[in-house]
Amino acid sequence: MRNIKIPKSEDGSRFDRCLRRLLGYINQSVLEKYLRLGLILLDNKKIKSSVKVKSDQIIFYSDEINFEKKNIKENWAQDTTKYYTNLYNKILIKETKEYIAINKPSGLAVQGGTSQKYHIDGMLRYLFKDSNSTKLVHRIDKDTSGLLLVAKDQQTAITFSNYFKQRKIIKTYLAIVSPSPKTEMGVIDLPIYKAGVKAQKKMIVDHDKGKKAITEYKVLDKVSSRIALMALYPKTGRTHQLRVHLEHTNTPIVGDKKYTGSLKVYPSDNRLLEHESISQIKWSHNGIKNLQLHAYSIRMPSNDLIEAEVSEDFKKNLKFLGLQLPKNIDKIFT
Repeated sequence: MRNIKIPKSEDGSRFDRCLRRLLGYINQSVLEKYLRLGLILLDNKKIKSSVKVKSDQIIFYSDEINFEKKNIKENWAQDTTKYYTNLYNKILIKETKEYIAINKPSGLAVQGGTSQKYHIDGMLRYLFKDSNSTKLVHRIDKDTSGLLLVAKDQQTAITFSNYFKQRKIIKTYLAIVSPSPKTEMGVIDLPIYKAGVKAQKKMIVDHDKGKKAITEYKVLDKVSSRIALMALYPKTGRTHQLRVHLEHTNTPIVGDKKYTGSLKVYPSDNRLLEHESISQIKWSHNGIKNLQLHAYSIRMPSNDLIEAEVSEDFKKNLKFLGLQLPKNIDKIFT
């Protein structure tokens, strides 16, 4: 049997993920089989693949097991390398020894899929070569723009993940909604559940089956009952949480094609140049196309603040609607 000591950078990691990072790729079903047979051990004991490991523990494994090479060189097309290089230079906000902060544009997926040529995961793989080095510590929807944190190593990823779980990081979003909320500030505490089948699946509020989901909010500016600019703080991290909560309270986000609310009133953007006053806004079902939701800032436990400037599209819509973006948004939630 061969052995390898677990480094500090893997402290708190799942055993199967740690194993792949240290030794190379192995199929999950094959790994489970080897664990049952005792051909892979942790401190000379049989374990499950989901066990969290500690630094300085020893992994023992049969010398007959073949792990695929960890760093398989990818061949990148010239147009892809040019796109990712330009993208990174454009969206980079801040880089430290521990993490990277980027401002993701709306419409760009975080993870790859069958229909996604470009995505954040691909950009990180291209730029940092080793897919195991950088770790996304949280995610935002494809149609949501704004701030994403990427850890540069496993230990930082674990630290950040714990910060999010323990609510030590304050994450603030901006959203243009229609109609305006009935109250200027408050907390939405509604459990969320994934319902439907296959392509029709959608997150809904379900008091019996749903998982706890809490969103704190404050109205920053509004135009009567028609439309408002809101600051949002998701205290939990459920899928589509902000979109579901705002739809359920009948203040859906402008441009949301999935969580549209009951009224489906959106401001049309085809008269932007002609607009002079709020009374001239034309209301229709096929108005602003892009989801007007932006991950604006993150405040660290150290009190360090990272901000992602809103897009030109978002600014244009604010100006068109007569909404003002105030200063010191990051101090709204504590």
